[in-house]
Amino acid sequence: MINWKNSKLMFWTIWLLLAAILIVVLQQIDFILNPFVGILTALFMPLLIAGFLYYLLNPIVQLLERIKIKRVIGIALVMLMLVGILVFAVVVGIPMLIEQATNIVSGIPQFINQLEIYALRLGEEPWMQEINIAPILENLEVWLGDIGSRFLSGLVSGVGNLVQKYTEIAFMAITIPVILFYMLYDGWKFVPLVLDHTSTKYRKNVKDMLIQTDEVMSGYISGKGIASIIVGGLLFFLYTLAGIPSALLLSLFAAITNFIPFVGPFIGAAPAIIVGLVESRTLAVLAGLFVLIVQQLDSNLLTPFFVGKSLSIHPLTVILVLLASANIAGLLGMLIGVPVFVMIKTIGYYVARMVKENKVRKKTEPIQH
Repeated sequence: MINWKNSKLMFWTIWLLLAAILIVVLQQIDFILNPFVGILTALFMPLLIAGFLYYLLNPIVQLLERIKIKRVIGIALVMLMLVGILVFAVVVGIPMLIEQATNIVSGIPQFINQLEIYALRLGEEPWMQEINIAPILENLEVWLGDIGSRFLSGLVSGVGNLVQKYTEIAFMAITIPVILFYMLYDGWKFVPLVLDHTSTKYRKNVKDMLIQTDEVMSGYISGKGIASIIVGGLLFFLYTLAGIPSALLLSLFAAITNFIPFVGPFIGAAPAIIVGLVESRTLAVLAGLFVLIVQQLDSNLLTPFFVGKSLSIHPLTVILVLLASANIAGLLGMLIGVPVFVMIKTIGYYVARMVKENKVRKKTEPIQH
């Protein structure tokens, strides 16, 4: 006979029913939840950007502390450096990137012509005589033209949206530096504050969990950030040296996608090869060769040196996480999916350990009468 009071099946059935009822109830009172969802949505991006910058800049602040510069002065110097970079990007970088992006889109027809020439040459081969390439080229032309028109319209509408949403931009411009400053200045207080509100029996595990999570995020973001900056700088130098158009935009895109494990280098290489192909096959080959050389340098030297083994997860797991995160949030999801997964994995490990230790503790504690 089943003892329902101690049955795990009964326990989880009740909890699942309660969760289902809660979801149904919340769906009926969405007018109450909408304001809270709006607040969380408004805070998500500033907190995400500030958190990313914190892990990227905190090692610099710690380095300045080690050479006897007070933390507040080091934070001020880092913030001034960040402001200088942003001002330079807005004044010089963004107009240049927009111009190069427009040039790439305007070069799509020339790229299609190059493809047609290559396809016609390929069609002269005996083994290709039975394949009708014309419909394929027509579909490709329509597809690329659609991408170009969407990009330009999105660029124009994006500028319009930026003008319309100037209050949101102003809010982020004010809140992100403030959040970042307090993260850098008071970030070290977070662990003691959490431990003060944690039960004594869980305190060691919670401390280890917070320290391990911080080390994982710091090691990945700061290490991968430095490696990506070096990758972008090397590619910009090589692209410029070879005369590949839109070198700044292509190298910046490669640096950003370098944050994505395994597939990032391929995503970053594709635009450079396509742009090089518009000019000549030689430039396309050079672009691919440059990416191959720099990525070998990154995977064998830069990432192991700066990142180490902070992401100790199986490659298959990484691919599955990338697929899921890309489906949820596109490129942004691919950029943050893996470190977020590792953070959740670390927290889950320590939570499971605390639950297990609590069960062992209850079994070993003497029964009080």
